Amino acid sequence: MNTESYKEAFLEEAVENINNLNKALLNFEKNIEDLTPLNELFRAAHTLKGMSATMGYDKLAEFTHMLEDVMDRIRGGTLAPDIDIVNLLFRSIDVMQEFIDNIRNQNVDFAKGYKDIIIQIKAKSSAPAREIKTAAQPRQAVPAASLSGETDPLKTETGIIIEDLILNEAAAQGMKVYRIKVTIARTCAFKSVRAFMVSRNLSEKGEIVKSSPKAKDIEEGNFDNSFELGFVSKAPAQEIEQSISRIAEIEKADIEEVRAQKKEIKENLKHAENGDKEIIAAENEKKPSAISQSVRVNIEKLDSMMNLVGELVIAKIRLDQIARNKTYRDLASTVDEFDRIIDELQIEVTDVRMLPVSHIFDRYPRIVRDLSSQAGKLVEVEITGGDIEIDRTVLEEINEPILHLVRNCIAHGLETPEQRENAGKTKKGVIRLSARRDRNSVIIEVSDDGRGINLEKVRKKAIEKKLMPLDKLDTLTDDELVNLISIPGFSTAEKVDNVSGRGVGVDVVKTKVEAFGGIFRMENYQGEGMKSILKLPLTLAIIQALLVKAAGATYAIPVIHTIETVEFPSKDIKDIQARRVIILRGEVVPVLSLSELIGKGRQKESEIVNMVIIEARDKKIALTVDSVLGQQEIAIKSLGEFLKFAKGFSGVTILGDGSISLIVDIQALIESNLKMV
Repeated sequence: MNTESYKEAFLEEAVENINNLNKALLNFEKNIEDLTPLNELFRAAHTLKGMSATMGYDKLAEFTHMLEDVMDRIRGGTLAPDIDIVNLLFRSIDVMQEFIDNIRNQNVDFAKGYKDIIIQIKAKSSAPAREIKTAAQPRQAVPAASLSGETDPLKTETGIIIEDLILNEAAAQGMKVYRIKVTIARTCAFKSVRAFMVSRNLSEKGEIVKSSPKAKDIEEGNFDNSFELGFVSKAPAQEIEQSISRIAEIEKADIEEVRAQKKEIKENLKHAENGDKEIIAAENEKKPSAISQSVRVNIEKLDSMMNLVGELVIAKIRLDQIARNKTYRDLASTVDEFDRIIDELQIEVTDVRMLPVSHIFDRYPRIVRDLSSQAGKLVEVEITGGDIEIDRTVLEEINEPILHLVRNCIAHGLETPEQRENAGKTKKGVIRLSARRDRNSVIIEVSDDGRGINLEKVRKKAIEKKLMPLDKLDTLTDDELVNLISIPGFSTAEKVDNVSGRGVGVDVVKTKVEAFGGIFRMENYQGEGMKSILKLPLTLAIIQALLVKAAGATYAIPVIHTIETVEFPSKDIKDIQARRVIILRGEVVPVLSLSELIGKGRQKESEIVNMVIIEARDKKIALTVDSVLGQQEIAIKSLGEFLKFAKGFSGVTILGDGSISLIVDIQALIESNLKMV
């Protein structure tokens, strides 16, 4: 079997199962008396084990199998869960993540230190069983003869026994219990794969509670051409049979319902001895939570795109006929139709590239759990707007900035439980991640309810580092003081640890966000917390831009940076401390020339000056231009290797007349001309 062609699909689903394991374990940690999350833990682990074995990653499969033993004992009530076991499970998930990373990057089925974890897992698995208090009677076989007066053919062939306890519990929940014999074609080359597909389809309709032969043997293909399952479900037998039979190379599926002999309902199934019960469970409905190089696309979207491409072909044919026959009276309607199709196709393609921000947000409860534990703090995460969609490229870029901001919240913002109590707060701090749409942008906020930024501490650190003259430092507003922490190397931490103190966090965030055309700013609420705001473009492929003329050429300014356009009398432009400014609705706004910023010198200005009011470096700036041509969507093209040295431009676009327009990188232009502001 050539597994290389399946590797990408394996990695994508493995990451999803790792995320499911993390989420389920976080839920379990909140209340270890509630064993419900263990079912999801077991399903995700079992699915990962089966996929790993099929792909030939035996070390990962073996490791996950041992982890299942621990979870199975907890679920069966023979191992009491505690914080040590929870921490061991978390460390085990980290090892599985390392396995996946090494398989992706080095194609090696290995994780550093996994043997040490295996020793700990084996110790937990072999710990003495605790006494189980249950109302269930000793397990007995349910003889089919007592139900029908005839010998049970499935039982005779395989020895599968459905315990009375399982039958009674299923009846109490309005479910049915089936014995299923699946026969695979003898010509099938990959029996284990077909068996996995059977378990996957069945898991959508219920739960597999028994198997013959054992689950491990079925996964490895160590059986003849048939295997038997005990299955609990609300679905009718015909529906179950159809879900199995539609799998290729399945010859038949014999299904028989097994009924309880007694009507007495026994309780505490979850604490009963599991004995030899094994579950062949596959993943539940997928909830993508990792960014990969492939994107799952709804078939309806692909159909819609194909229909639009078909319409484009028809429009192209019409244009060809108009050109040949010179029937130009039909040209206008054809161009309108062409324009409509292109717009719809653009929307569909953009939509295909969009992913919900939950893909990265869902990682942070686990990250916060580990970081807060190291810092000796109690922290929970609140997430809102996880369904807001953004281009997958942007999503990949913002993961690192958000991680730095979360680290800062834990290291600097949130207090210890004792400090919070003394301040009249709850012991547990809160980090909030939120996302919302704002026209053609997405606003992502990372905030906490901690102590906020100590401005006096920032001022002292600025004096210590001699960032600026004292007289200028004294004139800074609170917002300007807060923004000093984005200077490279600036940190108010007293000591360096593995979370903070090196002065790179906020600087990395600001640099990264501005590098792809975003805006970053912070809001401080001393004693109450702080908020970091990232304003990001929806997509990096097609954006709204304002076209302007400067020094005889056309330039595109991304709308995300523009506030408004104004016409201003040149006589009202003032010179204050060698800087040109205007008074716009009572606010002093610096004036810069776009022509001068791009190195072509300031052009002669007429009596009425065209200005674009932009937002850069957390303040308004009036940018003078020759004229404003209007707003339109543009397709961004890379500058390429030859022009990568061109500072102040993020790309190029081709205009309707075929000419090329440079896309202005406002942040880079302003940063490179600080002396002019």
